[in-house]
Amino acid sequence: MARHLFVLAAWVLVVIAGPAGVTRAAPPLSWTNDQAMLTFFEAVAKIKKNALAAPDTGDIVTNALMSYMRESDPYGHYLPPHAYRQWKAAQQYSFHGVGMEIMERSGRFYCFPRPESPAAGAGLRDGDELIAVDGESVADHSIYWAGTRIRGRENSPVTLTIGRGRVHREMAVIRTALKDKSVFRADDSGLQVLRISHFSPATLEEIKTALEQINQNRTLVLDLRNNPGGDLFSAVDIAGLFLPENANVLAIETASETTGYKARNRIWKGRPIGLWQNGFTASAAEVLIAALITNHAGLNFGTQSFGKALTQKVVELSDGSALIISRGRLKDPIGRCWQNTGITPVVRIPDQNRYWAQLTQKQLNALNK
Repeated sequence: MARHLFVLAAWVLVVIAGPAGVTRAAPPLSWTNDQAMLTFFEAVAKIKKNALAAPDTGDIVTNALMSYMRESDPYGHYLPPHAYRQWKAAQQYSFHGVGMEIMERSGRFYCFPRPESPAAGAGLRDGDELIAVDGESVADHSIYWAGTRIRGRENSPVTLTIGRGRVHREMAVIRTALKDKSVFRADDSGLQVLRISHFSPATLEEIKTALEQINQNRTLVLDLRNNPGGDLFSAVDIAGLFLPENANVLAIETASETTGYKARNRIWKGRPIGLWQNGFTASAAEVLIAALITNHAGLNFGTQSFGKALTQKVVELSDGSALIISRGRLKDPIGRCWQNTGITPVVRIPDQNRYWAQLTQKQLNALNK
């Protein structure tokens, strides 16, 4: 069974890897000319007439749409009107989160607090499983529901029940309005290391500022472990900082067209860089890795990345509900798509290995001889 991953930022609400826009529903089609739609309408009418407990028509349609999206689209979802209203309300500036991403895999939610965030300060660790929000289990709920519940008024508390191994514990976190910082200097054993926790529209400028303080004659590593993605075009622009002008970075393939993106505004002209990845490195983070290793500008270390190479769009429907639909397929500079397969590291290093920096330095030194 294919692994499923969803990403939701409880600080900035949602990181659906790739360019996600909101579009209004088109005018209704003449569905009465479609035999399949007529059959569906007939079936709903027969269910209401003949079932022992006649369900509400809206419940039938909602369940049908949810079931279809769940079965046909690994990252798709249907939000009924009330859920979509709550989801949009939680994005208002008067609502704040706790500074972490939530990633869903096989129906379970995992927490990845950002450095210097309220979540990290409260003791949450990368990979903690989210069990409940304010005492209400996340089981059978969507990632959008969980993110909406975690966000709230500034300085208000939220209690997160997390699982760490076999132990469940409750952690009270204060919702706080904080700057969305995504780049952190984390030098290790002589290596210059920049950790990118996620991609936001501000990440490009953060990386540019950090590179001004980096010695281009020394080894540089971008740490993308546990980075679930985010702003796709931020990753594309950052790749351009390390590549020759007009080098291919990414192609996005939809049902109707393929759009290519090229490198521009190169800053880094030093030696090839190191790229650290693991099983929770996904989406926009994979875009950056694929662009650099395919263009021979970097060497990747770690374990197989997650393998998310689809973009989503939010499409509003006339009744106030919304569909989240996978619309684009991501491809690396030579046309490969890593959906489900992930990106293979050139040098494999298990997560628990203590010697990431030493192994990276050794391999990059050999590469640059």
